[in-house]
Amino acid sequence: MKHTRIFFFALTAALLLASCGETDGKTGTDTAASGTETGTQTDIVTGETMTHSADVLPAADFEGAEYHIMGREYAKLGDLPSYEFTTDCENGDLINDTVYKRCRIVEEQYNVSITCTQYATENSVSALERSQMAGDGEFDLVWSHINSMTSMVMKGLLSDYNEVPYVDITQPWWNQLATQSLTVNGRCYLQMNYIPFTGVMLSHCLYFNKNIAAEYDITGLYDHVNDNTWTFDTFAGYAKTVSADVNGDGVYDENDTFGLLSSHGTSGVAMGVAMDVKAIDIADDGSFTLTMISDRNQSIVDKLSDLLETDASYMITDYSKENDLARMFAAGQGLFYSGFLTDSYQFFRDMEEDWGLLPFPKYDETQEHYITTITGGTGLLGIPRNVDNMEMTGLVTEALAIESYNYVYPAIYETVFDDKLLRDEESQVMFDILMDGLEIDFGRTFKSAEYVDLIGTLVSKGSRDLASSAEKLEKAAQKHFGEVIDVYFAE
Repeated sequence: MKHTRIFFFALTAALLLASCGETDGKTGTDTAASGTETGTQTDIVTGETMTHSADVLPAADFEGAEYHIMGREYAKLGDLPSYEFTTDCENGDLINDTVYKRCRIVEEQYNVSITCTQYATENSVSALERSQMAGDGEFDLVWSHINSMTSMVMKGLLSDYNEVPYVDITQPWWNQLATQSLTVNGRCYLQMNYIPFTGVMLSHCLYFNKNIAAEYDITGLYDHVNDNTWTFDTFAGYAKTVSADVNGDGVYDENDTFGLLSSHGTSGVAMGVAMDVKAIDIADDGSFTLTMISDRNQSIVDKLSDLLETDASYMITDYSKENDLARMFAAGQGLFYSGFLTDSYQFFRDMEEDWGLLPFPKYDETQEHYITTITGGTGLLGIPRNVDNMEMTGLVTEALAIESYNYVYPAIYETVFDDKLLRDEESQVMFDILMDGLEIDFGRTFKSAEYVDLIGTLVSKGSRDLASSAEKLEKAAQKHFGEVIDVYFAE
């Protein structure tokens, strides 16, 4: 599955932090990682013949010019972002060495030097703005938090990918769901691909505790996903069967066992998105309609509330305590846990009880596919409007995308399954389904937060009054989205 390429890199990178000159027994010359050849090679995961940048892009010599990337400091990911774009040397770790070789291939191909400087989220927009105003062409590629990247679009700091020479976002080394959703009026300023490996680390998913499922005679969860019956009603029916006042104090709290552990963001917001809630519908002529008020969305509010208001559900509204939910699940206190893909290596590697991975449920069986929500913590890629040499920027960017697609993912796929971070073959299939449904919705990317996240706000407050609540927010949302659409339809 194509989209699987993104997260496997991120999932394993946390395990491979050895410094240059040290090794952990893994070589940097495994079949998946060695990529200096440009002859016919086969992807070890898909079985498809690889396309190399040298095969499809023209030759050029940029005489040692610098290709400079704006990277991202992100404390929640620890040290991971420090070497997702560049690394100084090989050290025997498969991931580090793959990044190193990926860069060397492209540097040698175009005689460039690939460098990266990290910026905190709050400084990235101003740094690019200063560079663009000065006309110094300091950056060739920008990677920052979604909110920072949308601010760059609104300020006119980024290029339309379709106007960058040699970049083709219809190719598989670019995320095709992003291409579809983030292209409006033929313009696309934001993207995702496999050059940065932290792209979807915080995507949402469901975990289930196999021991608790067996105790309550719950079987066939994977079958439900595969046969298209994994709907919210099915999921909620199972979740409602599990609740236990473990300490017998008559209060259901963090000391007890539940059918569902979640925050209002990972349930009210993320599950709403997974049931195909959209905030805005954009017509070809640039007109748009706000779509939060509907019978279907009201039904979603009711379904979520019917579950979250029972003793079978333990929900928090403080995002800073989300890690506590993961620890509760690791301690065997929940049948289902609505969390993040990163939890598997952060909290569950040493979990004694067995667990499995699932996508969020569909609204009903008529929904076309399972949708995976990306949290607001992830990043997007942009190419600055003014660069020193747009031909070099386009060629090197596309070459990096192609070679990341060729070598980064196969190395991660091999490493992850060797390390058994996913505990059964069914979870591997579920992961492919999650990645195939990765949702990068335009309305949520350029969101008017109160309006777009309204369902999550309602369920956190115990309210079901969708229509009147949305009406109060529509004027501000109309103005906000009108300004966004104007950027995409400007002359």
